[in-house]
Amino acid sequence: MERDAGLRRMKPMLLHYYITNRCNSRCSFCTIWTETPKSDAQTTDVINNLYLARKSGCRFVDFTGGEPLLHPELPLFLDKAKKLGFITSVTTNCILFPDRVPELAGKIDLLHFSIDADTAEQHDSIRGCTSFDRVLESIPLALNNRLVPDLLFTYTDENIDSLEGVIHIARKNRLIVILDPVFTTDSADTVSEITHQKAHRYSRRAGVYLNKAHLSLRAKGGNRQTKPLCRSVTSTIVISPDNQRLLPCFHHRTEFISLATAPLLSEGHEQAAAVIGKKQGTYLFCEGCHINCYFDPSYNYLPNLLFFQSLKAKLAYIIMKYFIYGHFRSFLRLY
Repeated sequence: MERDAGLRRMKPMLLHYYITNRCNSRCSFCTIWTETPKSDAQTTDVINNLYLARKSGCRFVDFTGGEPLLHPELPLFLDKAKKLGFITSVTTNCILFPDRVPELAGKIDLLHFSIDADTAEQHDSIRGCTSFDRVLESIPLALNNRLVPDLLFTYTDENIDSLEGVIHIARKNRLIVILDPVFTTDSADTVSEITHQKAHRYSRRAGVYLNKAHLSLRAKGGNRQTKPLCRSVTSTIVISPDNQRLLPCFHHRTEFISLATAPLLSEGHEQAAAVIGKKQGTYLFCEGCHINCYFDPSYNYLPNLLFFQSLKAKLAYIIMKYFIYGHFRSFLRLY
C-alpha cells in the first residue's frame, strides 16, 4: 500500500515525444527506420499533450523520432514548449540541419549531434547514410544561431578507438562529447568490458561526459525483475506519433493508452498508468534491461549509489559546458 501511494505522489520529469517514426538514416544499432506505417504527430495533438504533460510535472521534453527534423512543425512545437516552461531537447543526424537552422535558432536547450566516428567512411557506414560532412557543417551554423550542440557518440566495440578524433573535433569548437554505450532491447549487453573501460578512461578527460551509473548498472547485470531499478513509467511519459501513450517504455511497448479518449491527467488515464506503474521493471523483458534513455531519468528516483553517480556526472557536465567552456548565456536560457 505504501509503495502504491509513493508511486502516485511521484511526478514524471521527462516527456519523450516521438513526433515522427520517419528517418533518413539506417543506423546499424537502431530499428525505428524499419517501422511501418510511417506517420507524423498531428499539430493539435502535440500542442494539447505538451500543455497536459507540463501540468503533470514534466520539466524536460525530448522531441525525437525517427529524425525529428523531418517533421515540418518542429519549430512550432519548440516554441510552444518553451512558452510552457519546458527545457527542450533534440537529437539529430544533421542531414537537414543546415537547411532548417534559421527556424530552430535559440529554441533548443539541449541539442545533440550524432557522430559515431572521426572519419566519413566509418561514420557513414554505421549510420547507413551520408551524414558525417553535414555534422561538421552544422557545428558552426549552430553556434552562430544561439545553439550549443553536444556531440553524441554511441560507442561500440567497433568504433571506440575512433573516439580520440571525435574528442579533437569537439575541443576545437569548445563542445562536450557525450558517451552513450550502445544498448540492445533483448537485455544482453553487447559491449565488452574492455570497451567500457576505455570509455571510462576517456570520460576522465575535460569535455567528455559519461554517466557512470550506466556502467554500474551493466556491471550489476542490468535491471532485476525481483528488485526492479527501472522507473520508466514513474519518470517518463512516452507519446507516439499516432497519439498514444506507450507503456512501460517505447522499446517494450506492450500497453497503450489512447490520448484521444483518455487524455493525460484524466481519471481514466491516471488509473490505467498507475496499474502499469506498479509493474514497471518486473516484466519478463525487464530482466537485465539497461536501456540508457529510460534509466537516465530513473536514477533520479532511486535512493542508492546510481542516483549519486548520475548526479555527479550531470553536475560535472553543467560546470564544464556552461562555465568552463563559456556557454553561460545558454545556461541562463535553461533556468
